[in-house]
Amino acid sequence: MNNPLYPIFLRLDNLRLLVVGAGEVGEEKLRFILKSSPNAQVTIVAPWMGDELRALLDSYNIVGDNRWQIVNNVEEQTCPHGESGNNEGERKDVESGQQRAGSVTFHPRTFLATDVADHDLIVAATNLETVNHAVHRAAKKYGRLVNVADTPDLCDFYLGSIVTRGPLKVAISTNGQSPTFAKRFRQWLESSLPAAETPQLLDNLKIFRDRLKGDFGAKVSALNELTKGLLADPADHKDGLK
Repeated sequence: MNNPLYPIFLRLDNLRLLVVGAGEVGEEKLRFILKSSPNAQVTIVAPWMGDELRALLDSYNIVGDNRWQIVNNVEEQTCPHGESGNNEGERKDVESGQQRAGSVTFHPRTFLATDVADHDLIVAATNLETVNHAVHRAAKKYGRLVNVADTPDLCDFYLGSIVTRGPLKVAISTNGQSPTFAKRFRQWLESSLPAAETPQLLDNLKIFRDRLKGDFGAKVSALNELTKGLLADPADHKDGLK
């Protein structure tokens, strides 16, 4: 059976992501998200935060202008190395097309169904089925896309394996058939795509493309001619997945 999933790449600096749960499951989900999209705009709701997630956020907080903070009711407590956000400035960044710095806000309380109303994407990441199902029901009520940990049938989207080399990003999915194969294929791609040379190659191709003259068809032909040498005989890689 073919994989019917449709892959898209989301700008998480322009979207609002809600993660419900701050324990081991929440840490795993958020680590994956922030590794791929460090400028994501994230809200976490959970009664408590595990040590692993706190350590992750503390390390994330000192990279660039990223920040995380605790918001308890109407009082705001900024964590070490962090600073309160300027919403007006963030709106101007979005309107101007500039990428925003990453932001993670933690609300230390239980989940409320109305939490999903102000967010675009929802991740239910607790180890309690009742809570995850409540998050799913709220997401459906408000028409939001939701990912429910370890419950594929309730998911509108999945967090798959990703390979990143500079501006190149490759997402991998087996539609749940074999996460192990997805992991091994990711490892094979990572070993096959040089970490330093791949971004440089893409930079050079962009420079070449920007210098091309003529109509769209002529540019495509020139780029196809230039890059056809990148395609190697598949036999050269037959042992790559062993």
